[in-house]
Amino acid sequence: MEIAFLSLYGAPAGAGGVLWMIGVNVAAYALFAVVVRLVWNDALPSARGTALVAFFGILFRLSLVPHGVVGSDDVYRYLWDGKVAAAGVNPFMYTPTDPHLAALATADLPANVNHPELKSVYPALAQGLFLLSHAMFGDSVSGMKLLLAVADCLTVVLLWLFVRRRGAPPVALMLYAWSPLPVLYFGLDGHVDALGILFFVGAVVLFAQEKPLRGALALGAGALAKLVPLIIVPLLLRNLKGARRLLVPAIPVLMVCAGALIYYEPTWGVVESLSTFGARWEFNGSVFSILYFLTGSNEAAHIVSGGLVVLLLGTIAAMDRPLLEKIFWGFAGFVLLSPVVHPWYLTWLAALLPLRWSPSVFLLLGTSAVANVVVYQYRAFGEWRDQPLLLAVEYVPVAVMLAVELRRGEILRTPVTPGARPRTGSA
Repeated sequence: MEIAFLSLYGAPAGAGGVLWMIGVNVAAYALFAVVVRLVWNDALPSARGTALVAFFGILFRLSLVPHGVVGSDDVYRYLWDGKVAAAGVNPFMYTPTDPHLAALATADLPANVNHPELKSVYPALAQGLFLLSHAMFGDSVSGMKLLLAVADCLTVVLLWLFVRRRGAPPVALMLYAWSPLPVLYFGLDGHVDALGILFFVGAVVLFAQEKPLRGALALGAGALAKLVPLIIVPLLLRNLKGARRLLVPAIPVLMVCAGALIYYEPTWGVVESLSTFGARWEFNGSVFSILYFLTGSNEAAHIVSGGLVVLLLGTIAAMDRPLLEKIFWGFAGFVLLSPVVHPWYLTWLAALLPLRWSPSVFLLLGTSAVANVVVYQYRAFGEWRDQPLLLAVEYVPVAVMLAVELRRGEILRTPVTPGARPRTGSA
């Protein structure tokens, strides 16, 4: 796997590099799946084996930090936001091409920022990381990626400690540490999701240890890096008692609101781009693509898919199920219903796999590599358009596997009654 990742240093520039990345993703995931299968039945925990898994997981990530980004240029927005904030300007006040910021421009910034017509969408903790990166490394892409890779390495360590405490075998940690998705999208392309996932995993672990207030604080920190973790807030309601039933879900929401107030300015730029993103954008969605085909309307498909997300989360929230079960399938359902599913969005699910195994989710993490064919198509021909065949390759096998899991009663499993033999399925 490390040889596959290091081969990226020999990849061609431009569109050819994206094709090379797809090949590396497929090859590394195939190797990953083989290794997981080989060690799956090694039920005895091994301190040496677990340490070896953690070591290589960290090596995979750090060895790609010096490489330039390949599949996504989001890191340039991070660098620009940090540079703007360092100049004493609210990064939500102006678009990157606004004349007010012309004095900050260089050859790369904001020239390489995608969607320069939009203001930033990243919340307060992410902005803090961007500012820290600028203070430490200036406009360095590798510097920003190093901070994000370190955050992801800390997630590996956190999972290592949790797995060791549970006496789980090394394969549990391997499911995230060796997953090619965080390696390629954090170590190589440097996405801020790495910071959010660190706190999100911490929150899930704290909830599992019945420390809901600390879990809520960690969840709020994760949402201040990227808003995605807020989708699990409704899922907390039924699993809490007394005043905590309202207090714990309120904490992450209030933290995000406080972060927005820190960056408040009269144009409300802090929410402007988010509303544009939520109302119009679409890419690589599964159910959404079907809705778009049936309705012929982007707006109608967004409304229906949004309604389905609310219905799904409300239904799961009302169920009497273990909290981890609800979080895992709430997140999986959100991804499958979302209008926009960039492959790095799936890293959040990858981080949950060591805590809750699912063959269909594992398969989705692998098939997501084909979504980058659209990136290649755009770099080579200037056309960004979903391909029905690619969507079928990515999602049809996952749908079949989901149906199998559903038939076996392995989705949203009921609590185990005293004296009953629990179902298998957790790594």
